[in-house]
Amino acid sequence: MICGEQVVWDADVQGNHWEGHNWSQWHTLDSGIASRSVKAPDVPGLYRLRCAGQVGLIYIGETGSSLRGRFHQLRKAMEYAGQGKYSRQGKVGGPPHVAGGCVLRHKLAGFLIEVSWFDGSGLDRREIKGIECELIAAYRKTKRQNPACQFAGDLEDDDRED
Repeated sequence: MICGEQVVWDADVQGNHWEGHNWSQWHTLDSGIASRSVKAPDVPGLYRLRCAGQVGLIYIGETGSSLRGRFHQLRKAMEYAGQGKYSRQGKVGGPPHVAGGCVLRHKLAGFLIEVSWFDGSGLDRREIKGIECELIAAYRKTKRQNPACQFAGDLEDDDRED
């Protein structure tokens, strides 16, 4: 940070400046990876998932390589889960994304899945993972629970009464 530079801070877990980071606007997961619409950047970074119109988040994640690639992995994991290739609470043969089954269950329950991210270019892998830990801890401190799909969570773990 440059001396005298203002850091905008938002306590709202869905806010554009949550925890002092410059988050993107919210986009549907599909538009984050679609070739002709809003496309997530092909850079390292952090991201968060929510159900549109609901409070809270369902997942907080990171990638040291490509946000767009990570969203493709999540979509593939959702497809695999829909085909019964995973057990309820984990993987059978290794999912491309651990939260795929849980996110799919939210989608099948009628929720529109949205994603927001921030560019982690210039941050090394350890720093990105450290920020992910800080974001999860900040969420837990604010909401008194984990995001529903964090740590192999499930739809039933999602408390919408905040």
